[in-house]
Amino acid sequence: NDPGHAAWQGGWTIFYWGWWISWAPFVGLFIARISRGRTIREFMVGVLFVPTTIGFFWLCMFGGNAMYLELTAEGGVGTAGIVDLVRAWNLPAALYGTIERLTDISALQWAVSALATLLLATWFITSSDSGTLVITTMLSLGSDEPPQRFRIVWGLGEGFVAAVLLLAGGLRALQTASIAAALPISVVMVFMAYGLLKSLTEDSSAVPAPGAMWGRARGPA
Repeated sequence: NDPGHAAWQGGWTIFYWGWWISWAPFVGLFIARISRGRTIREFMVGVLFVPTTIGFFWLCMFGGNAMYLELTAEGGVGTAGIVDLVRAWNLPAALYGTIERLTDISALQWAVSALATLLLATWFITSSDSGTLVITTMLSLGSDEPPQRFRIVWGLGEGFVAAVLLLAGGLRALQTASIAAALPISVVMVFMAYGLLKSLTEDSSAVPAPGAMWGRARGPA
């Protein structure tokens, strides 16, 4: 009800879901490809439960520590606190400022900072590579081994578009462009969900019941 505090609701609810929906085509097709031959149970464990558990502990450790530092007035990084840095979109300073206050041991601070940098680099590289792979696979009509020249061209194209958006309007412009693509993708996802349910229904009906398989294995009495 407070217009002065409506930015958070607009940025972290509907639009936040739009941000993830825009990733759905790339991530979904990429995971489907590398998960070929796996059961649905293995897929659920590897794609949902394991990443969610790791993310839970990561957010609890760093997020909880950042809130504690801010509430106890120990979160100052330079002249700005951690919350002020986040509001100013200076996220790297907020992240590494939080890491510096996890412990007084400099070697451990360096190790955690290096781990965070490695994880961020891995996320960026794998995301870009999976997006390029999915685009080239669709252009190659589903080929498992699309031509390398396609991947190079589209990889450079992705980097060029991202660089233009960052230079033109910063990170917000890049995020806005991604969110704008979520609306048509969300419509496609409805049909994808219907197709998944239909395929699962057809597969379950095609599998014979355990009793029928046992009787067939025993043969006629």
